[in-house]
Amino acid sequence: MSDTPPPRLFLVDGYALIYRAFFALGEQQFVSSKGENTAIARGAIEFLRKLIERHHPEYLGWVHDAGLSFRNERYPAYKATRERLEPAQQADFDTGIERVTEILSAYRVPILKLEGFEADDVIGTLARQAGAAGLKSVIVSGDKDFVQLVSPDVVILNPWHGRPGRTTEKWYDHLNAAERLGVPPNRVVDYLALLGDASDNVPGVKGVGEKTAHALIEKWGPLETILEHVDQVEPTRARTALTQYGDNGRMSKELVTIRTDLPMTLDLGALAVQEPDWARLRDLFVKLEFRNHAQDAATKAGEPAGSREAAGRAPASTYETIDTLDGVARVIELSRAAGSIAIDTETMLEPGAPPVVNAMRSRLVGLAIATAPGVSFYLPFRHRVNDPEQGGLDMDMGQTPRTPDVGGVRNLPEPLSPSLEPLRALLADPSVAKAGHNIKYDLLVLRREGIEVRGVDFDTMLASYLIDPSRRSHALDAVAVEFLQRSMTSYDQVAGKGKQQVSFDRVAIDAARDYSAADADVTRLLRGILEPRLAAVGAVGLMRDVELPLVDVLMDMESTGITIDVPWFHSLKTRFTKERTVAEEAIYQVADERFNVNSNRQLATVLFEKMHLPVRKKTATGPSTDASVLQQLADEGHALPLLVMEYRELAKLENTYLDTLPVLVNPATGRLHTSYNQAVAATGRLASSDPNLQNIPIRRELGKAIRRGFVPRAGWKLVAADYSQIELRLLAHLSGDPAFVEAFLAGGDIHRQTAAIIFGVPLTDINGEMRARAKTINFATIYGQGAHALSRQLKIEHASAKEFIETYFQRFAGVRTFLDTTVEGARERGYVETLLGRRRYIPELQDRNFNIRAFGERTAQNSPIQGSAADLIKVAMIRVHREMKRAGLESRMLLQVHDELVFEAPPAEVVTLEALVSKEMTTAVMLRVPLVVDFGIGDNWLEAKG
Repeated sequence: MSDTPPPRLFLVDGYALIYRAFFALGEQQFVSSKGENTAIARGAIEFLRKLIERHHPEYLGWVHDAGLSFRNERYPAYKATRERLEPAQQADFDTGIERVTEILSAYRVPILKLEGFEADDVIGTLARQAGAAGLKSVIVSGDKDFVQLVSPDVVILNPWHGRPGRTTEKWYDHLNAAERLGVPPNRVVDYLALLGDASDNVPGVKGVGEKTAHALIEKWGPLETILEHVDQVEPTRARTALTQYGDNGRMSKELVTIRTDLPMTLDLGALAVQEPDWARLRDLFVKLEFRNHAQDAATKAGEPAGSREAAGRAPASTYETIDTLDGVARVIELSRAAGSIAIDTETMLEPGAPPVVNAMRSRLVGLAIATAPGVSFYLPFRHRVNDPEQGGLDMDMGQTPRTPDVGGVRNLPEPLSPSLEPLRALLADPSVAKAGHNIKYDLLVLRREGIEVRGVDFDTMLASYLIDPSRRSHALDAVAVEFLQRSMTSYDQVAGKGKQQVSFDRVAIDAARDYSAADADVTRLLRGILEPRLAAVGAVGLMRDVELPLVDVLMDMESTGITIDVPWFHSLKTRFTKERTVAEEAIYQVADERFNVNSNRQLATVLFEKMHLPVRKKTATGPSTDASVLQQLADEGHALPLLVMEYRELAKLENTYLDTLPVLVNPATGRLHTSYNQAVAATGRLASSDPNLQNIPIRRELGKAIRRGFVPRAGWKLVAADYSQIELRLLAHLSGDPAFVEAFLAGGDIHRQTAAIIFGVPLTDINGEMRARAKTINFATIYGQGAHALSRQLKIEHASAKEFIETYFQRFAGVRTFLDTTVEGARERGYVETLLGRRRYIPELQDRNFNIRAFGERTAQNSPIQGSAADLIKVAMIRVHREMKRAGLESRMLLQVHDELVFEAPPAEVVTLEALVSKEMTTAVMLRVPLVVDFGIGDNWLEAKG
């Protein structure tokens, strides 16, 4: 007799997995840059990958329901109580099903279903046939109903055993199946018939619970026998229930019994696991913006015979380590002959630096230079043998190798050594064009080494961003997959993960060469593809005149940094901690119990179970307690949600700023050095990170206290320059509405002017409430808000809000026309543009889902305004930066916060600086209405902001 285990047929309960992915992952906002909810697709991919890699099934089928089944005919109320999806959710769900179909087709996994029957019946039938054919069936599901099918030939794999977020795999076979429901498999249908099933609206026998059901089955066995002996059943309550609802029990048994005799035939040929179509999966993953999956699929697909474009064909690569001066001379010669190169730096964090990517705390390890397609060189400067004992002292002391040969690793001399002057001259030569990917980082790293780079004329990250700013990622690996169909080696692959990760100076030279040289090579290849695409979308000027010149401005700002008053932040920490404790006690008092306020689960229990507040939104784990829900409950007059919101704000400010900013002060400069990201916001706005200094609240006292801690260097002043109502001025310019334009030309308070127009009264009669309402309506117009949102903001009836909006657009008909024509133009072309021609694609306008289309319309309306504001401040920064240098000012530009610029200046330069900044900011772009800049001066940011 053979000991070889039988082949296995895995049968996946498909809809169970899909629903789980939709509700569990949907809460994490998995949405592509095109607006597609990708939760179901992501869940299906992760599940399939793990299932195949862990269990290596010989046969695999994915089973779906096929509409209504015979059970609905038997009992029309079957599953009738299941919560229906909202229209927007249903559209997302339907799209997810379509994606799963594509994914399974590419994985070559068949979808099995039969009209008139549920997936359970298909699984039951195929499992029975597989057993007869000598196979073992593995039912992949968490559904308790399947326990009835367990036998020596049928087992169950529940991939989601346990609590949400802490699930494990759980197997059930004929030896332990009774653990699931407390009865053996052959009595599961009787047990479920007695209990019923609320999720499927199976009635069961009303009045019979789990304990009674177990006792009845243990004594009498099947339901029919129990009903035959109903007169002998004890206790009386159970006897009464069975007498009264016995027929429901019989019907329920029919409903919960899984059929195993469907008219279908097991086709093992179709179910045999095959190698997936990796090329097709790669394209699908790129479309879904699953970067890591796309890279993996590209690798498994092998190098394509050709790319989508000739410029992207992967040439035979020649990557070489250059560790001699003769080699450096050869690279310089090839670079000058090529006339155009791509560069990439590799770095390590300084000792004691926080674990965030910041050029101001990084040191150069190596430099890659690509001179031709497939020809790239790696120049090592500070590599070391990966020997913890040898390296520990160096790391602790902050020392770096000073000799070309360290422990068997050959490095070039230090970057500033006289022997490398020809290399520095190459990098500083503007006649040799240079490209990079996020080249600002490379330039900053090299500048810190004393090396200035000139001749930069292309950045592939910025090009990707300008071509389509809504793309989820502009990282090199993502862009390479999309445009070159090429998978890049990840940093983790060369340096390790987690605690095993080493700094780049300890990466083996060969691995470092292949990694870094490939980055430079791919950057050069991408340039050939992206340049014509950039021209096709009319963005060459934006790259040449705005984004690349802005790199120099941002480099200076990041290098300069800003000072913070550390003792002040420490005192704020003490104050915030006390205020948070007071807020916490107030919460306990209103809740009348102590609980973990930071636990969403415990908070939900207090709000919705103890206090019986209305549930406004649900997640996979229960009622939601997110900010929108708490705000809604607070607006309805409930005290506890408001207290929790205040507590959360305190905790967020404390964690984000008070605990973090002092730690991020650079010990070498004594200042904070944020990083500005040009390729993040789809509108074109700059983003700040590590630390983010653009989201400090200004209207609340707590935010003001934090701004009080940002100070100039000793004896200097902070100067804040802020565009006044820039978005409204741009709306006036873009719409050309005569009344709106005239309101700005008349000067004064635009919100009072607007109030006078929409309320039809003289300016002298405008009161504070009328102005506030006009201001809210002005900004609601920019963001495309409707009557519902406006009514909540103004706390007025929906009809009144609708009337306000109608009146507004009657008075400013040109604004209405502009907004409508912008949306229609976007529908026709697929995109909107800013004043300078920056495009934003809006695929949501073509979506079948009404809510997504409505979002697309709002995006189309406000993107030209927000994007033009972003263009305007960037142009202003470039002009101000240039003129400050030309004037020889000591003053420095420190921060950009959307429409505001912050400078520090010696007192003697304040007046000159204000005049210079005012001139350049107000003339950066000429509009139909004047640009106005408000100035503030102070000894800290709060004072300067006024």
